[in-house]
Amino acid sequence: MKIAVLGATGRTGSEFVKQALAAGHDVVAYVRRPEAITPTAHLTAVGGQLDDIGMLSGALNGCDAVVVALGPKISDSHAPIMQTAIPSVIAAARQVGLRRVVVLSALGVGNTFENTRYPYRFGCRTFLAGNFRDHKAGEDQLIDSGLDWTTVHPGPLSDAARTPHPLTADAAHAPTWPRAPRTTRADVAALMLSAIDDPATYGKQILVTSAKQTA
Repeated sequence: MKIAVLGATGRTGSEFVKQALAAGHDVVAYVRRPEAITPTAHLTAVGGQLDDIGMLSGALNGCDAVVVALGPKISDSHAPIMQTAIPSVIAAARQVGLRRVVVLSALGVGNTFENTRYPYRFGCRTFLAGNFRDHKAGEDQLIDSGLDWTTVHPGPLSDAARTPHPLTADAAHAPTWPRAPRTTRADVAALMLSAIDDPATYGKQILVTSAKQTA
């Protein structure tokens, strides 16, 4: 499988690239600075901006799926990243006939706010609110895009190792998750990779956490 990745130099995106290459896939990293990608077998770096549909179409051409693992810098948490990226991905995917899109989101974005409890819910309404509004504005455009999309919604992320049995659930049918359900980036990357060829995840918001849940 050939997978295009936006956000390949980020912490979750780079973990996804590592796992995809280890699984034998070809990866096209669409990045602002291609020199930031270390040359590796089966990994191609393509330089371009998020709003450059022409360059993005070239990167997606021949790919089986595109993974969006973008996130703002802490110093610029209100940047309209997803509002820019998602329309570009939709337009570029349509141009090249690519249908599968998997997007990294967060627990508390959009309808998944109903799956949260305090104190995490307080964060969703305060210091995370700007970033979450950006995610929702971008992700809402996937609904009527005609693409086979999935959004993945982890709790607060960590760089800890992959866990053996992370909890995943369709947000539409999941209960609320207490506290701040910690999630490793390795678990998120593994879920995104497995979801690519799983039709059961099409058109769904998928929750994931590495933490054991209690009532």
